[in-house]
Amino acid sequence: MIDAYTVFGSQVRRHARINPDELPPEAVWIDLRNPTREEERAVEGLCGIEVPTREEMREIEVSSRLYSEDGGDFMTASLVYGLDEGRPDFGPVTFILVGQRLVTLRYTEPRSFQIYSNKLCRGESIEDGGAPSAPRALLYGPPPAPPKPSRMRGPSADSIAVGLLETVIDRMADLLESIAADLDRIGADIFRSSSDNTPTATSDFKELLQRLGAAGDLSSRTRESLATLDRLLPFLQFVMDRRKPQKELKMRVKAMARDISSLNDFVSFLSNKTTFLLDTTVGMISIEQNAIIKIFSVAAVGFMPPTLVASIYGMNFVHMPELNWTFGYPLAILLMVLTAVFPLLFFRYKKWL
Repeated sequence: MIDAYTVFGSQVRRHARINPDELPPEAVWIDLRNPTREEERAVEGLCGIEVPTREEMREIEVSSRLYSEDGGDFMTASLVYGLDEGRPDFGPVTFILVGQRLVTLRYTEPRSFQIYSNKLCRGESIEDGGAPSAPRALLYGPPPAPPKPSRMRGPSADSIAVGLLETVIDRMADLLESIAADLDRIGADIFRSSSDNTPTATSDFKELLQRLGAAGDLSSRTRESLATLDRLLPFLQFVMDRRKPQKELKMRVKAMARDISSLNDFVSFLSNKTTFLLDTTVGMISIEQNAIIKIFSVAAVGFMPPTLVASIYGMNFVHMPELNWTFGYPLAILLMVLTAVFPLLFFRYKKWL
């Protein structure tokens, strides 16, 4: 599937799901989603590059993810997707800067691509020129008079690549915030259950462990995605130095590098918090198990004296004076009850129960 974006003045138009023979030569951004071989050949013929295969995109060595070839700069990063469907995963996405075009190749559906596409076609993206967006106008007052139409320019391939990566990082920051909020809720549930006098059910502990596992898995995937972006940005900076775009784009790339560094620190914090909550949950499970074992231990010790009395009077001896007593049987029952109650009262006094 091919989505092409062309620039008309200061506006961007999206040509969705076009056929390979309809690919506009003036396209500034070509988005390949699960492309067929025919679609790949069309892009290769237009841009003069060789599109990497799906297996090549999965390579983990840096030389296979960041390289320049045939006049194009290839950058591959792993992005998280599937959060809205409740099945988060991550897959490789390749960004190719060749001439005045950006080509993206992906076999997944990261939400950040749709967000940036809608933003770009509404004219809200940061362009090479033009008036500020509505939120900026609200913060800094009414915008100045727009320049003449002949001076207004739409976004370039470089600015689209930078804006797309910014949206990806913003999306990952939102993801980390949701993980942090989920961990806060899990922590509240854990400590709330520990403050109750009633024992926590096994199903509740199982649910807590499942939620902790999901949060930990998602944070680890996010950490891996951030690692690929952390390796991508220095290469993008090198590409920008060679392509010589506007100075503002270089500043935005440096800002993204700082954002990645701060997000990595936050992921480390989330990882430590997940480990702490996991240890706390496992400790509470051990406490609950020990409480159950303690009840059985106390019950066993409590019934040992009555068992001893019953064993004595259950022996088959001929001369046992108590057997001929009129109140021998009630006395034996009373003795067994007393020997059972006194240990329990003693355990209660010692606060072992």
